[in-house]
Amino acid sequence: MTENNALKTKVLHSLKWVALGRATTQTLRWILTFWVIRILTPEDYGIVAIADILFSLLMTIASTIAISPLIQARNLEQKAISSYFGITLCIYSLLFCGQYLLADTIANLYNNAFVADVLKVNAWCFLLLALETVPTALLRRAMAFKKLALISAVSNIVAAISTLLLAIYGYGFWALVYGEIIAIALRVAMVLIYHPAPCLPTFRIKDSLPLIRFGGLMSVFTLIWYVFIHLDVTIGGLLLTTAEIGIFTVALNFALMPQKKILPLIKEISFPAFSQLQDQPEKITHFIVKAQRLGLIFTLPIFWGLASVCDYLLPSIIGVKWSAAILPTTLVLILMPLRFSEELFQPAAKALGYIKYLIINTLYMAAFVSVALFALSKFGATGLALAWLVGFPLAYAIVLYRYSKLFNFSMLIFLKSISKIMFCGVIMVAIVWSLKLYLTEVNVTNLLLLIAAGTLSYALGLLLLERRTIRELQQAISSR
Repeated sequence: MTENNALKTKVLHSLKWVALGRATTQTLRWILTFWVIRILTPEDYGIVAIADILFSLLMTIASTIAISPLIQARNLEQKAISSYFGITLCIYSLLFCGQYLLADTIANLYNNAFVADVLKVNAWCFLLLALETVPTALLRRAMAFKKLALISAVSNIVAAISTLLLAIYGYGFWALVYGEIIAIALRVAMVLIYHPAPCLPTFRIKDSLPLIRFGGLMSVFTLIWYVFIHLDVTIGGLLLTTAEIGIFTVALNFALMPQKKILPLIKEISFPAFSQLQDQPEKITHFIVKAQRLGLIFTLPIFWGLASVCDYLLPSIIGVKWSAAILPTTLVLILMPLRFSEELFQPAAKALGYIKYLIINTLYMAAFVSVALFALSKFGATGLALAWLVGFPLAYAIVLYRYSKLFNFSMLIFLKSISKIMFCGVIMVAIVWSLKLYLTEVNVTNLLLLIAAGTLSYALGLLLLERRTIRELQQAISSR
């Protein structure tokens, strides 16, 4: 078996286990999540969303600094791992102190005392997360995703059940907070049991300088990226009510559900895979364009399909009290294929070390979306969603052009390669919306009929117009 075929087999094997682990847990998690949404109020979700601005930012930066350099490094010596482990422990300890001390300031900024309580409680998670960084990074570097998938499945299921029980017993927004803490604590414990750190931490900085440099650039990118994707809640939280932010948060979380489950799966595997092809940029370019086409063929019907039946789906699963979330959810779902496409370029750029390139791209996107948010936030939750729909496509056009230059592919050929898939998606949406003129009653039966019609029309369109991509999918699935 050649080196490239071996890597392909390893990637497909990893993808199978990660997909299996996610698939076995997501159905249950979605059911439990929708049940929790029925119990809690928009104010509950608003409080957690505001607190999550700081907590998720610090957690994302910490994870990027601790894990990405260990995966990307071409050569990794024991003393470098030991040194970087010590540095990671220091970073997580500082983040714990930082969040705890900033809690009251953030709460005063948003005029909500509960926010401070939430931030002080979940700050303790950083001390737990510090212990799993090196083991998790080494497992990902070795593409041992079977073990990671099992750990993730168990911790997520237990956390989802715990959140539901806490919500039922009247814990309000604390059900969401404690559920997240349970997930983190259980995951860390399982990682340490099954794959403890291979060495003790040291604090000799010179032993891990290359890792520190890459981690520093990655942390800058992660910070800018986090600010970008949380601009809506950050800006909206200052201008809108907590209830409006809660409505938008539920809409956004629903729209992002498919992306949050599919994209991390692809990124988790593609980053170490691309890192192993650092000396073969032409192969990376080939795989990037192919991944975009194959990714779109799966995600387009999910995002646009959900958008076309959102007004039937949301009342059925989370209740009529969330009817204000229907339009924002629909608008965000329409946009999601572009967001998915942009993020799908990132693992290759990271693997090749083009972090500054990603930083500039993110600044472009943040500039366009910020202007749109300030202009449209006066329309409440719908305005925040509309801002994404208006601002992001303009920025995506610039970013796509930059990616085409970086990875040396023709924009015209790229757009032509996905045009038939897009056309199939448009036909699917048109058929669903046409059927709504006759299936006017909002009930489960009509919802299932609309989903069936959309699925059938999209599948037939692909069979008629995009047989090449279908053959590629069949070859990928049948590869061993």
